[in-house]
Order: sequence, then structure tokens, then C-alpha cells
Amino acid sequence: MSPLFLSLLGLGATSLLLWLLRPHRFRRIGWLAALPPALIAAWIIGQLPHLAQGGEINAVIAWSPRLGLELALRLDGLSAFFGLIITIIGAGVALYTGYYFTDEPRQGFFYSLLFLFMASMLGLVWADNLIALFIFWEGTSVTSYLLIAFKYTDKAAQDGGRRALLITAGGGLAMLVGMVILGTQAGTYSISQLVATPGLAELPYATAALILILAGAFTKSAQFPFHFWLPGAMAAPTPASAYLHSATMVKAGVYLLARLHPGLDDHPLWFWALLLFGGATMFVGALHAIGQYDLKGLLAYATVSQLGVFVMLLAFADEVAYTAAIVGILAHALYKGPLFLVAGIVDHATGTRDLRRLANLRRELPLVTVAAILAALSMAGTPPFFGYVAKELLIEEFIHAADVGQTLVGWGGLIVAALAAALGVGAAYILLWEAFLRSRADDDHPAHVHHAPPLSLVLPPLLLTLLGTAIPFFFPTIETLLFDAPISAVAGAETHVHLALWHGVNLVFLTSLAAIALGFGIALARRPLRRLLAAWPAWLHGTKLWDRFIYNVYDLAAWTTRTIQGGTLAQQATITLGAAVVVVIAALGMVNWPADFPVDWGHLPTLPEVILVALAVLAALITVRTQSRLGAIISIGVVGVAVTLFFVFYSAPDLALTQLLVDVLTLVLLVLVFYRMPPSKLPPIPTGWKVRNLLISSLMGLVGFTLVMFSAGTPFAPSIADYFLLNSVPLGHGANIVNVILVDFRGFDTLGEITVLGIAAVAGYSVFRAGLFRSRPPVSIPGDPEDRADKE
Repeated sequence: MSPLFLSLLGLGATSLLLWLLRPHRFRRIGWLAALPPALIAAWIIGQLPHLAQGGEINAVIAWSPRLGLELALRLDGLSAFFGLIITIIGAGVALYTGYYFTDEPRQGFFYSLLFLFMASMLGLVWADNLIALFIFWEGTSVTSYLLIAFKYTDKAAQDGGRRALLITAGGGLAMLVGMVILGTQAGTYSISQLVATPGLAELPYATAALILILAGAFTKSAQFPFHFWLPGAMAAPTPASAYLHSATMVKAGVYLLARLHPGLDDHPLWFWALLLFGGATMFVGALHAIGQYDLKGLLAYATVSQLGVFVMLLAFADEVAYTAAIVGILAHALYKGPLFLVAGIVDHATGTRDLRRLANLRRELPLVTVAAILAALSMAGTPPFFGYVAKELLIEEFIHAADVGQTLVGWGGLIVAALAAALGVGAAYILLWEAFLRSRADDDHPAHVHHAPPLSLVLPPLLLTLLGTAIPFFFPTIETLLFDAPISAVAGAETHVHLALWHGVNLVFLTSLAAIALGFGIALARRPLRRLLAAWPAWLHGTKLWDRFIYNVYDLAAWTTRTIQGGTLAQQATITLGAAVVVVIAALGMVNWPADFPVDWGHLPTLPEVILVALAVLAALITVRTQSRLGAIISIGVVGVAVTLFFVFYSAPDLALTQLLVDVLTLVLLVLVFYRMPPSKLPPIPTGWKVRNLLISSLMGLVGFTLVMFSAGTPFAPSIADYFLLNSVPLGHGANIVNVILVDFRGFDTLGEITVLGIAAVAGYSVFRAGLFRSRPPVSIPGDPEDRADKE
């Protein structure tokens, strides 16, 4: 079996094993949990030389060959790049979790969710089929919801998980429709073939498909105006926050845009949608980060800002933008993941994440402080850290855009990007100063370190931070191995990049220094800025608007239910059947009458037909008029027998037999039901209800007559009867065409019907055994007489 499938199966098996093992009983379980993702990361690193030369690894399992669907996995430069981020950060988080959840009985459940999410994310970036990608995409949505809502008794966790699930899953469904449109139009669901299709962006429905796919990518990667779900998801345990919302899940939308970039980047909507939404997200996220007092909240909004940067960079079609996006994604993972883990350690040690209560942690948490300083300086884009290289490439891209004639985009984008970068610098410096460096907290009840964290808890963020710090110093050695292949995949052509920490004193460097200086000033002026941001109207916050929208949906659903289903059974039937009548009347207005109905009106009915019709009509009238339950049951049986005889007259003995058996079974069931139900005194039926019932009954009779006329008229599509006549014997397992249709051609449909009937029979038997309909004194129930049994 391919190593790609083995990796996914291994993570799934690890999920199950850690759940069953009850890992909270073992002190060093984190090291064992970190082993599977570490081994996968080591294997991917071993494939980098092959991938850097343009190679790839493919694995395919046939799914539905007739429809062209298959479970296809493909490891190329881009998927290997994201796979390394997923597994390396995943190994660190797995190790961290073992010590973060010490003696927590639900640690095994958390591990199982974490590894299921890891497998879903790896499957997402390795998938080479649109439908397979969607399945893994929804896998990340479901598992992330369970991780966010892990503390299920906490209302914030419930609300955060629900928002994340509704927004990302809703966007995912929109994306699925776009993928189906795109795959159908292009004639393939293979992603590698799709992006290589000439003129993909010029297909007839490419615009609609692109809008739907962007909806999925924007919701998943928390782009404005959907950005608010990400900070709300910080109610998750810190390992989940660090993994889902800094290194993996939120980058799924960015990955999708990068993967589809070679095929759709020349569509006019692509550039402006990504530029405007990404730019707005970048600035809004950075601005809101300044106003946060919660450590994780500050980091979450800073993540929103960086996601906007990546989306905005993918709007462009040049090497500088591709390089800035790829370098920025890796730099962000290697400083934001550790910072989230540091926030968890601070919370674990002090019992709070409120910056107003934190100060002077450098004395009691020295190694944590080292990790925080290194990661925060990278986040601030301070030279010579990895984040500085990413920030310089972002600034260089806008200067390059201005140089090639995009003056407004170039200089306007440069100003916005520099302001956002300054806000990011300010947020990083605020975090460092208030939590670790200052000597006194703002709050009158400052937090204290109750117990120092063990070295094993500090080790994951420290190692990840040191890795991110070291990478810029080894650019000449690793740039070809690590960056060329993913950048080439985004560009759709072979690309070679050259990265360096120092390019001399130029406009890029001076702009970067100006952003750092302005960010330092923002950190100094944090108090008035926070007061200004706090004055923002609460009803304009995305969370408030979303909650109001959801509550309105609930209210609409409740009103609809009360209106349609809140009355008596007869009222409900009136609404449902009335809607069916409206549909049939609308259909009648779309056909030519009587040209589409070539019925032989000259044919006179025979005497037996007249007798059967009269008998059926008379029995139906008796059914609705009789006051006796047994009389109504018998008259219904007469109607069924009349229909059975019609089948006999028209040479359909199999249908006649089926009709007779169903009719007998129905009569027996009705007799049993009414035997168990106590008699009730029937209140008089108001005249208005009688008129309503007569009108609906007459209209439904007209609907039945119209449908029969449709079936007797000109067919709107070729009949499938000839297919069954020709293939029942060679393809089926019998000479009776009806039986072959039911058992062979429609076997699963028939099985489903049998299953439904069986479940209904068991449910009905359970109800009667429960004593609900045991004998009671006769009662008189106000309301619609037709619903007396339902009300009882």
C-alpha cells in the first residue's frame, strides 16, 4: 500500500489506540503520541529531494470509475510543504497535550479527536480529487467543532464550536456546488488535470463556480466578514487552539486558493476578490488585536490578520507574491503555534490569560519567556527573525506592483500593509511587555505562578520557536529543497527563488523599519487605543450580528412550525395538500391543453368498469359519512377491492395481488389500532370545516385526475419500459419483470422501503405496548373532530 494511505490509516489507528489506552494514566504518553506525526514528517523530508526536481508521488483507489470518481492522493511540492507544517506542529502539540492534560480523564478522547483532525487535514492537502478534498474538508469541520466544544459544559465553548461549524460547513457546502460545476464543465474532477485545463476560467459557468469556491475558502480561512468565528473558537483547550487555528485548519482555505491558482488566477474576479477581502481581513484583524486583553484573543486576531495577508498575496500572479505567501505561511506556523502554546502554559501556571493581571513572568518562567520573546519578535517582523523575511517580501510585492504599472494597487496596498504590519508589531510588543517584561500589573489583584510548568510542557514551544529562528540563517542550504517546489506549484511553472536576510538599505527595508517604529509607538499608546476600540458599538461586532441572524432563523422556523404544524391534523393536511394543488395548477399553466393529452375520448366504458367505478365512489362516500369505525374500515376495504378488480380487468395480476395483500394488511392493522383505542364522543363539525374539507377533497381529486391525464398524454421523455423488457432476463435474475425491477434494478430502494416499514412497525408496536391507548372512560375533546385520536 502507498505510504500516503498508510500515513492516513496510521493516524486513524493512533486516534483509536489513544482513546482506548486511557492515556491519562501514563505520565509520558505525550512522547508516544508525538511519534506517528514525527515519523510522517521524517518520511516527507526524505521525499523533498525528489519533489524539488519536479517529481511527485501518486496513490489511487477506484471509488466510482463509471462516474470518474476516485480516492486519489498526490504528494507534490505544495502538498508536501503543508504536510510538513501539519505533522511537525502536530508532533509538538501531541507532546504538549500529554502534559497539559495531566490526570485529565478525557485526555484520550481529546487525543482521538486531535489525530482524526490531523488525518483529515493531511487528506485534504494530499487529495487530488475535488470530491475527496471536500470529504476531508468536512472532516476537519466536524472534528474541529468537537475540539472547540471539548469543554461542553462551558457556554463559550458551545457557542464558539457552533459558530465555527455553521460558518465553515455552510461555506463547504457552497464550495461543493462550485466544485461540481467546475468539474462537470472541465470534464474531470482531478485537481492536477483541472488546473492544467486550458481556458478553465473561460468556461460558461466558471464565474458561478469561482464565487462558490471562494465562499468555502473565505469561511474556512476566516476572511472578512466571516472572520469573527476564529476568535470565538479560542474557548477550545490551548492545544486545539494552537493546532487548529494557527497551523492547520484556518490555512485550508489558503491551501485551496494556492492549489487552484494556476487554473483560475486569470479570471477577473479572482484578483479583486482576493485583494479586497484579503486586505480588509488583514487590517481588521490587526486593529482588533490591539484591543484584546485575553492572550489567546490577541493571538487569534493577529492570526486573522495574517490569513488576510496570505489571501491577498494569492491575488497576484508573480514570483514575489508566491514567495511571500509560502514563506509567510511557514513563518506564521513557527511563531504563532508556539505563542499559543505559551499562552496555555501561562494559563496553566497562573490560572488566567488576562493581560491586565499578568506581569513579571520572566522571573518565574524563564524558559517560557525565551520562547515568547523569540516568537513574538518574529511575529513583529523584527530582523533577523523569520517573520522579518516574510514582512519584507509582502512590502516588496506592493512596490513591485507599483513598478509594473499598478499604481493604485501598489502604493495604496503598501500603505495599508504597512499600517497593518505596524499594528501587528504593536500587538506583539504589548504581549511581551504586559505579560513578561513589566514589573507591575494593571489590576489590583495580580496573578501569581501557582506551580511552575515541567520542562516537557515548555519543550514543544521552545523547540518550534528555535526551529523558526534558525531557518533564515540556512536559506542558501534549504531554499531549493524547501521552497522551490511549493512556489512552482502555485505558479504553475518551474520557479527558483533566492532568499536572504539582508538586501541592503532600500525602500523595502526603510518601510519595514518605519512599520516597526510605528508599532512601538502603538504599543506605548495602547491604553487610549484600547479605550477607542472599546467604544465601538457592540451591535456592529460580527459575533453579535451572526447571533442575531441565527436567532432570527430560529424564530422564523418556530413561526413556520406553529403556522403549518401547530394546528390540528386536518389543518396541517389542508396546508400540505393545498400546496400540492398549487403546484399542479402551476404545471397546468405550462402545458398546451388539450394538445399534450391525446386521449381517446370516444372510447365508452364497459358495464363492469361502470359498476366498479360506482362501487368505489359509493364506498368512499360511506367512509366519510358513517359514524361507525368498523363501517368506515369495511367501506375502505371495498374501495381497495374495486381497485384490485381494475388491475384484474386490465391484465395486471401481479399488481392486483400486491394491491389485495396491502389492502388486507391495512384493514387488519386498522382493526387492531381502533380496537385498542377507546371510543370518543364526536363533537359536531362546524359548517366552515365541512366546506374546507369538501373543497380540499375535490381539489385533490382534480389533482389525481390531472396526474392521470399527464401519464396518458404525450411523454416528456423516452420511456424506460423498453430497457426493462430487454434486460430483465439477461441482466436480472428472473422472468417476472416487476419482480426483477424491485429486487435487481431497484434493490437498494426496495430494501430502504422495507427498512422504513419495519422501523415503523416496531415503533407502532412499542407505542401500543406502552399503554398509551389502554381503555379509558369516553372523553369529549374540543377542536377539530377529525383529530380526536391525535389529541388523545
